[in-house]
Amino acid sequence: MLLLNTLNAEELITKALEQRAGQKYGKHAENRFKDIDKSLLEKLKNISELRKLNFVNTWVNYTHYASDMSVYKKRDYWATLYEFVGKNRGDCEDYTIAKYYILKALGINPHKMKFAYVIYQDSRGRKLSHMVLVYFKVPKPKNKDDLLILGNNNRLVLPASKRPDIVKVIKMINGDTGPASKKWKQLTVDMKRKKL
Repeated sequence: MLLLNTLNAEELITKALEQRAGQKYGKHAENRFKDIDKSLLEKLKNISELRKLNFVNTWVNYTHYASDMSVYKKRDYWATLYEFVGKNRGDCEDYTIAKYYILKALGINPHKMKFAYVIYQDSRGRKLSHMVLVYFKVPKPKNKDDLLILGNNNRLVLPASKRPDIVKVIKMINGDTGPASKKWKQLTVDMKRKKL
């Protein structure tokens, strides 16, 4: 089945993009793009989906956290994978977007992944709005054990049942496989043009 709006591994990171990232953000950024290409897309293509989830989650989570206001001077902005990796910082939506596009390029079906808006309880007991990537272990999940959570505040990929810090799921979305919000449509355009 052909999926619309997909970027395969060859298209996600190109040599030209690596060079553009180096020119815009410096040699370290160029190396991060090369690392996605060599350490993730090439090395992980033939391993199990679960191992792909764990490797990609860990790799992306090494990026520095920063608010949209401090990076983009906007209250809420969905950065492309390219902006996030180039700047080497972003917020929870940016981690989610990066993981989603890398995993999709590694062959994980977009129907198995959703962006989830959740209420997260931090170590101080504060309840905060947050976004994570959710992976469906089965097509129609029946319980929290069927959902794996990839978040930037936990290096482990765990079933939702093992994440008591996620108090509530507000909404799950995936514009590749369902209705696309304005932000998702803009993200799709920006990803296709490889916006740095």
